[in-house]
Amino acid sequence: MLVKIVAQGKRFDEYEEIFKDTQLRFTIIDYEGKVYFDSLQKNEKIMENHSHRKEIISAIKEESGFDIRESKTLGKYYAYYAVKFDNGSDKKYIIRTSEEYTHKREQIQIFAGILIFFFIFLNSVSYFFYINYLKRDLQNKIKLMKNFLESGEIERKLSSGKEERWIYEFWEVLKNWQQNNLDNISKLDSEKKVLDMVISSVDAFVVLLDKNGNIILKNNSLNHLLLLESKKYNESFKYIEIISFIKKGLSSKKDIRQEIYINGIKEYFLVNIKYIKKNDQFLVTIKDITNTRRAVEIQKDFISNVSHELKTPLTNIKGYLIALEDAPKSLRLNFLNIINNNVTKLEGIVIDFLNISKIESSKILQIIPVEKSEIEKQLYDSLEGIINKKGAKINFQWTLLNKDEVINTDKEKLMMILKNIVENGIFYNNKEVPEIFLKIEEGKDRYSFEIKDNGIGIPMDKVKKVFERFYRVDES
Repeated sequence: MLVKIVAQGKRFDEYEEIFKDTQLRFTIIDYEGKVYFDSLQKNEKIMENHSHRKEIISAIKEESGFDIRESKTLGKYYAYYAVKFDNGSDKKYIIRTSEEYTHKREQIQIFAGILIFFFIFLNSVSYFFYINYLKRDLQNKIKLMKNFLESGEIERKLSSGKEERWIYEFWEVLKNWQQNNLDNISKLDSEKKVLDMVISSVDAFVVLLDKNGNIILKNNSLNHLLLLESKKYNESFKYIEIISFIKKGLSSKKDIRQEIYINGIKEYFLVNIKYIKKNDQFLVTIKDITNTRRAVEIQKDFISNVSHELKTPLTNIKGYLIALEDAPKSLRLNFLNIINNNVTKLEGIVIDFLNISKIESSKILQIIPVEKSEIEKQLYDSLEGIINKKGAKINFQWTLLNKDEVINTDKEKLMMILKNIVENGIFYNNKEVPEIFLKIEEGKDRYSFEIKDNGIGIPMDKVKKVFERFYRVDES
């Protein structure tokens, strides 16, 4: 760059005077490769074209260029550096400087030889110590790898970081294998937890037994059947009925299923034993079916009650119809009234059955705003006959949060419930004036209904059966 500044604005015949005392060789060349000035060559015309020189090509393309080679003109090695040069004329030039490189090249060759000899000696010494150290080092690394796998760690450094590449590659394989094993163990543990949750959420008692009757796995359902924590099934269960059935399943090694009634607690259980041949194990499930059996009993009682309820008015109707044929005119009106009352009773029974069916078939609530006065009026109208007959009184007490005095409810279902309860309160009443008191209170998200009467009431031991379908207290 300094040479470029010095040469700037000078004529070619002035360069010889400027660069006569410098050791650098100074050359000016145009873009076609023609030499216009060379500080070491008096006759530039005999110099060959420089367009193919590496530093000239680079300078034209990339502003500057560099190369080291033997000069054909001077027979010595030179380092060449060239840059674009503007001399104030229309023609474009390259200014190139060069310095003799022969002596430095010889020095570099001598130094390289010394280095090669030094590294050969150093490698020989290193190899000698390496081959004597390798066996013991490998043993230590194998021991380290073994401890790593046994420890269940995820990450551990091998040692100082100077081992051969193949050792590190093998070490990476081991670490990946260890990571996969730990991931699989974690996955299995997670799946086991999910399985435990599933087994625990089942509403049946589940237990897995081995061929000797030892408990391998169980959930916590139906704990009232168990006596204590024990590995043996015959020591864990309280009741001989279950123990005997499981013993039968273990001895037969077949899938068996049986309904068992335990007299001590008055409950029914469905016990199922499945033999797993592959593992020689037994899966035992015990399901409480007491409610199902009781529902069957309730249905039987219902059929019996329905038969009885229908039979009585039908018998009365049939009897009085026969009596009407020969009855005197004075008694016929009385007989017709009795028949009408029995028909009304039959109609009420049928309506009750239809209401039950309707409730069960429609679980959707039709919520609409209903005025309290409308509820009171409809209840009075639906029970007008029995109210007038018994001289009953119905009192309402409303506590509502809104000023419009309306409640949001399914009017049809609400009236069905109120009518049924109020009607029972009037009908099963031995007072001269039956009184029914209804208290309706609105909460944040619900309405509470309290209904009280002055009738015969419900025996305390029967209260829990109020919501059992079709249950009736003995009329006596």
